[in-house]
Amino acid sequence: MTGAVTLREASGGADYAAFGELVADYVGWCRERYRDDPWFVDLAFGHQALEEELTRLGRTYGPPNGRVLLAVAGDAVAGGVAYKRLTDDACEMKRLFVRSELAGRGVGRALCLALIDAARGDGFSVMRLDTSRDMVEAIGLYRAIGFNDCAPYIDYPERLKPMIRFMERRLTPDLTPDLTPDRG
Repeated sequence: MTGAVTLREASGGADYAAFGELVADYVGWCRERYRDDPWFVDLAFGHQALEEELTRLGRTYGPPNGRVLLAVAGDAVAGGVAYKRLTDDACEMKRLFVRSELAGRGVGRALCLALIDAARGDGFSVMRLDTSRDMVEAIGLYRAIGFNDCAPYIDYPERLKPMIRFMERRLTPDLTPDLTPDRG
């Protein structure tokens, strides 16, 4: 995948299917990353009912319950991210993943910033997320765009709790850090 990357909102079955394929690739990536702890991947995605989620992506993440953003390079979906409604004022970022061919090009950051703008425009005042404590690259990105640690907002099985980090970011404009993309 080379050339320009564009971001767009998912609209329709083909886009949600492409997002589903991306999520499946993300699960494969997690299985490789945690190959010494396969129980972690199985328990985490099992607890999140990922298999069921993949059958209803449009209902879970589509308007009015959320949004899916896709990064497209050429005619291939190269990355994606979504949010879903938690409460009237809070949403949760889910399933950020960028294919390895585009790693290090700022695509993940661009997806996150666009998702934050969309959630703010949809009237949410806070965005939350959870990630593995070992996903240091993702945690670094989230911190750089204004997320901070927070108390758990969903429950996980006892065995997973020490492995999960919860973060949140206020979406009010006056708290927005300098989000100018790096050009280096």
